[in-house]
Amino acid sequence: MNEEETTLLTSTSSQSLPAASQPPRPAAASSNQMAKLREANAKYKNLLKMAKERIQEQEVVLEERRSEIKHLNNQLHEANQQINTLQSTAATTRSSPSAPYQEDNTTILRVCQRIKDETDNTEGETDETNAGAAASDDSFEIWALIEYEIDSSDNANADNAFSSPGKRFKQWKKFVNESALSDYIRRDTGEPLSLPPYSLSPDQSANIEKESKKAVASITEEFRRFRVRAEVAKKQADATVRALHSNSVQTTRMRIEGQDIESELAQAKLSSLRKEMAELESRWKESYDVLLAENEKLKSSGAEALLAAQWRHRYEACLKEKEDAVTNLEMEREKVLELQENRRKADAGKYETKYRDLKESFRLYRKKAKEIFLAQQQGETGFMPSLHDSGAENAKISYLKNLMVNYLGSDVSVRDHMEPAIATVLNFTEEELDKIKKAKGQSDSWW
Repeated sequence: MNEEETTLLTSTSSQSLPAASQPPRPAAASSNQMAKLREANAKYKNLLKMAKERIQEQEVVLEERRSEIKHLNNQLHEANQQINTLQSTAATTRSSPSAPYQEDNTTILRVCQRIKDETDNTEGETDETNAGAAASDDSFEIWALIEYEIDSSDNANADNAFSSPGKRFKQWKKFVNESALSDYIRRDTGEPLSLPPYSLSPDQSANIEKESKKAVASITEEFRRFRVRAEVAKKQADATVRALHSNSVQTTRMRIEGQDIESELAQAKLSSLRKEMAELESRWKESYDVLLAENEKLKSSGAEALLAAQWRHRYEACLKEKEDAVTNLEMEREKVLELQENRRKADAGKYETKYRDLKESFRLYRKKAKEIFLAQQQGETGFMPSLHDSGAENAKISYLKNLMVNYLGSDVSVRDHMEPAIATVLNFTEEELDKIKKAKGQSDSWW
């Protein structure tokens, strides 16, 4: 980063030098050039400041690293010195077990360490202090690290009132068994010495270290396999979660799209229904206007031919309505046949009077219908009654009205008696009666 900033500064300074060597320009151009130079100078100052701060930070970090390295080197040097001292001490004590001291002027302070080591039975080496002891049958030998103190009272000056403390040192000694060690460290007077627990021998330490390394390697391998399995399971779980998330998103999108499509279809259907209703309303209005105009025209002109055609049209419409009514009555009659059979005995006397009235009305209706039929035949041959001679039509309408009122206000059993009369009045054919029976069997009621 420092090299890039230095390169940028060098290139900028090299670019700014030719600008200074160019001939003078007008005042506006020179002011613009000066502003650009000031801006570039400010940028370069900022870059230099940032570079200086980075260099200072790096120097601080470097100094910390140097101090850490120095401290570690000192620790390493001290550790090496301690190792060398210990190695030299151990070599001296093992190579010369009979140190230059006299047992008479030494005192055992403590037993620092004990090691039980295997040995062969053929070896006959024994310590000088254990020369009189019997040979041990055990296949182990005991090494003890004993701390001694040399009594320097004999060597001190008799005139000196203050003698220096005795010198202490440690030495390894070998014993054939526990009793030999106990006899050696036994004190006749004073506090008895305590024996520390056995320490591991170098071979045992090596075996334990080897087994520990094997266990660590096995555990490491098992952990590696577990980590691989965990990573595979995690990847599978992530893939499953992603798949479920994508499926959920896709399902939600499809549902939203389906709802949008349904709403669009509903809107389209609603708009089409509104359009149809508007068209129907317009057609009905046109029909109403046409009929209203025709009525006004007929009233104003008084043309008997148009009036006759209109009455003919109305007659045909009424005839069609009559046929539909008869058909529905026949269907209803077939539906209530079973109820009529069950209730005929109970309701025979109750509705006899109504039946006679209906029969009399039917007789009058036949008479009026015959008159109307004759009048219609005369109208087809060229004679049409006028608007004032509508007595037969009024009688017919009155009879039909009375008949329907009695039919609608009566029970099912009475309707069974009235339906044949209605069929006779309206002149139903056999084909129409069969059609009414079929329709009556398919539906319960036509009302």
